[in-house]
Amino acid sequence: MQILRPALVILILTSLATKAFPAIEEPVEITSGKITGKLLENGVQAFLGIPYAAPPVGDLRWKPPQPAIPWMGVKIADRHGPGCIQPRSVYQSEDCLFLNIWTKADVSEKLPVMVWIHGGGWVFGANSQDVYDGAAFADNGVVLVSVNYRMNSFGWMAHPALSEESENGVSGNYGILDHIAALEWVQDNIEQFGGDKSNITIFGESAGGGSIYALLATPKAKGLFHKAISESTWINPNNVTNLKNPNGFQDSAEALGAKAIVEKLGNQSVDILSEMRSMSAKDVLELDHNVALIVDDWLFQGDPIETFNNGRHNNVPIISGYNDGEGLMFVRQGSEPSSLDEQRNLRNQQLGEFGNELVRYYVANSDDEIYKKEVDYSSDSIFIRASRELGIAGSRAGQQDTYVYVFTRNASNPNERASHFMEVPYVFNNLPSNASRNDKELAQLMNDYWVQFARTGSPNLQGLPAWPSYELEGQRHQVLDIEVSQGARDRKEQLDLMNSYLRKRYNDNK
Repeated sequence: MQILRPALVILILTSLATKAFPAIEEPVEITSGKITGKLLENGVQAFLGIPYAAPPVGDLRWKPPQPAIPWMGVKIADRHGPGCIQPRSVYQSEDCLFLNIWTKADVSEKLPVMVWIHGGGWVFGANSQDVYDGAAFADNGVVLVSVNYRMNSFGWMAHPALSEESENGVSGNYGILDHIAALEWVQDNIEQFGGDKSNITIFGESAGGGSIYALLATPKAKGLFHKAISESTWINPNNVTNLKNPNGFQDSAEALGAKAIVEKLGNQSVDILSEMRSMSAKDVLELDHNVALIVDDWLFQGDPIETFNNGRHNNVPIISGYNDGEGLMFVRQGSEPSSLDEQRNLRNQQLGEFGNELVRYYVANSDDEIYKKEVDYSSDSIFIRASRELGIAGSRAGQQDTYVYVFTRNASNPNERASHFMEVPYVFNNLPSNASRNDKELAQLMNDYWVQFARTGSPNLQGLPAWPSYELEGQRHQVLDIEVSQGARDRKEQLDLMNSYLRKRYNDNK
């Protein structure tokens, strides 16, 4: 019979106790009632499908989120709530304002809190996606929160009648208002899960990065978070508009919304809002309506590009970054222009009179570079320019704790650049079980960087490769790959010119 050493006995008993008994005593009492979650194998407690706001249905469709409806008894929060209405085939409902929490904390610990906002073009996605499972973050010492929010026309519809009924005279941006409501919920409740409400880090990718950009740009979110991480920030001329006026790239948000409604319902002269709110979810989803962040002089007091340029954003420590081949996901090989002349004509058409100088950076010198240049233009214009903008804004505002990364790992094709979204499984340390040892080590490193930043405002920790702060002059960044390194002034000339081009277009329309 094998005799266990005392230390080993203690270790086994501790492990069994961790699995058998949650760190937080349940039920947990939050502002709207009591909930219980579920205990995972590694001792992490998961509380899934918690309503943070009232269902935005009926008369609450296209209104700011309202407080969650209280319940009697104990709600079992052991499964994801539905995702918000979207074109993808997922479990979904218009009643979708739910959040998830993963924690390994004791209620008295006050661990750093990280709030994740998923991507998907403000059109699809949900916090229930497997890759967003927060157990690895919780196991690494933070309380992880992930949120759903209204998307498509449910989250972004502006209309003159909606603005008229609003006490603030605005409409649209409901998805961003959902983020703010979720952060207010976190302030009110996260201590019950062992989180520190004075140390909140918001982070998101793609459209989620666009949401981080928006939360940094609006004074309505001031004080609700203390650090921000934006991955592949999806902000570009196609998804920023103005409530009342054209902005140099597209018509006003109200005009675009009114056009979509007329096309669906015809010209309505009586009680248009009742007609709109009586539409089926399917009909709303099918509206020919572009989602966009709306500059409305209430939530956003000016074009965000000027807010960041003038240092009027919420000044907190920032990590911002991008994948070096973002556009590979969006430029299908074979769809690129067939000749240099065709590519030049396309670029001139896209950029217009203010983009003459910029065109040369995104037209190939030979036929075999045409595809690469299309990927470069897609990458820079859709994601990378805005990602760098956040780094510059943080540095210009005097923040020494501003950091920029470039992710370059493509595990499926190491000779190719890293496409959009490829960093997300690494950040969550949720790689498939058959991933290489090197990739798993990179995932652990990136999760450690993100968690350390949430703790302290810097990703630097003894034992991790040093990460330089981002400064206006040197513009140094961390290259995240199997071999971690550093670079500087990435794409500086063309991105500087792209910023100037955007300001000219915006200002010329005022």
